[in-house]
Amino acid sequence: MGHAVGEMKEGESYEGVLWLVSGQLRQTKNGDPFWEGTLQDATGSIGAKLWDSAGGKRGRVKAMASVLETRGPVTVVGTVDAFQGTLQLNLASVRAAAEAEFDPSWFSPRSKRTTEAMLDEFSRLVEGMEDKDFRALLEAFRRDGDTFRRFCQGPAAKAIHHAWVGGLLEHTLALARNALALAPNYPVLNRDLLICACVFHDSGKIFEISSDPGFEYTTDGKLKGHIYMGARLVERLCDGIPDFPEEKRRHLVHVVLSHQGDRAEGFGSAADPATPEAIFFHHLDNLDAKVQNCLTALDKAEAAKETGPFTSPKGSPMRKSYYRVRPLGESPASQPRGVVTPAVEEINGDDEQRDSNPPQPGLFGPDP
Repeated sequence: MGHAVGEMKEGESYEGVLWLVSGQLRQTKNGDPFWEGTLQDATGSIGAKLWDSAGGKRGRVKAMASVLETRGPVTVVGTVDAFQGTLQLNLASVRAAAEAEFDPSWFSPRSKRTTEAMLDEFSRLVEGMEDKDFRALLEAFRRDGDTFRRFCQGPAAKAIHHAWVGGLLEHTLALARNALALAPNYPVLNRDLLICACVFHDSGKIFEISSDPGFEYTTDGKLKGHIYMGARLVERLCDGIPDFPEEKRRHLVHVVLSHQGDRAEGFGSAADPATPEAIFFHHLDNLDAKVQNCLTALDKAEAAKETGPFTSPKGSPMRKSYYRVRPLGESPASQPRGVVTPAVEEINGDDEQRDSNPPQPGLFGPDP
């Protein structure tokens, strides 16, 4: 009764408050109406159905239609069953939840890192920049109140990687650490341009994906996409800095527009990567997205106490199974996010460092 979605088991009764992510009215072969949708809390999501004639109470779907049509917190009563091997919630009743019945933090997964710790790392990243123009650009971004707040709180994706509150900032910081560790192997690369690319490549996600539970795509997200909106944000910030060098603007906007790889591969870029930094960054971004997708799947399998050497592809946004047994036989649980490597500490000259998108691929799939 009222336990987390991630802990639900077949045959159990459930009564509690969940977030109604999406749903629609449908009809059975006999013409009876029923409702089918998705509910979630911070531990996961579950499909749900409300049958019109369940328990002999015909007319229940129509009676609850106004609640079922509105996304938000709902109090539900039902039973957990399985359909084709996937758990679902068979609802007996649903109503809008009163504010006193829930805490908003119940409904969305959150980064394991605190916002304060990540903001501290972000500040040290900016302070360590040597290029005055690129540094001024990030400082202008930090002063852009509501936009920067949304950047710090938003997910990096709807599902594929870093799909949690604070995920965009976490992904950004992970990329910056990786860039600082790998860029010295290619001395021609502009370090501060890469730092700005880490920050802005997915900045359009704050306009593309709603921060409400479920992380649904916004109207602008569906019609314009995060690449275009991120490039527009960079242009706007550059316009606000007197005499910002045109060539630096051109290079940064290019990385944003091309970060998902060659257009011939069909993965969403507006331009093919055509500079050393753009090529480097595309692969760096893809690396973090794919590795984090794997680590998240391993974490979920461990939390669900799954058995067997592979994670289940069911419910996986990439429909992949990952091998859970580690090389030395240790627990398959992933390493905690946000761990700082000595190499990055040395490069930055700091004693510590830091760690953020549906999706962030380039080589193997579109950015969800």
